[in-house]
Amino acid sequence: MSRPAVHRLQRGLQALALAAALLGAVAARGQADERSVKAAFLYNFIQFTNWPVPPSEPFRLCVLGHGALDEALARLEGKNVLNGLHLSVLHVGPRDNLATCHALYVDDSQRAAAEELLPRLAGTPILTVTDSDGLADRGLMIEIRKRDLKLVFEVNLVAARKANLDLSARLLKLAHYVAGAR
Repeated sequence: MSRPAVHRLQRGLQALALAAALLGAVAARGQADERSVKAAFLYNFIQFTNWPVPPSEPFRLCVLGHGALDEALARLEGKNVLNGLHLSVLHVGPRDNLATCHALYVDDSQRAAAEELLPRLAGTPILTVTDSDGLADRGLMIEIRKRDLKLVFEVNLVAARKANLDLSARLLKLAHYVAGAR
């Protein structure tokens, strides 16, 4: 097995282990903690994305403003992603320089600020994820949605391709909907 294939396999196993741990903690409490599931989704999206230039240490997950997911995302701080990089969570504002961000999460509460950011984000190699209805249609790459009492995600493959981000086929197979698939 080639070295890149081994790294992809290791990333996949790490992502599955974290998702299982987060979901196990949710089940142990006897309630669906939607925020923890969204954070696990976000972590996995990062694991199954390839950047045109490999991210440097630390891997910066930027979060627009503050929102309901802050506590769950803080638990990801320092976790290994992408061949051993450590994840760093950084809160940013709509006018901040996003050049050091590798991924950007936009909470629904930040929708107005996201609208301001959309033109600046177009074509930049920043994985963009939201839980705000309709923002994937407007140019963000992945949108987490609630469908029939469960969380699913939709992918704007056109936006990802414009940014030269390669989303894993395994990730795309799990998506509820993929816009721009050939």
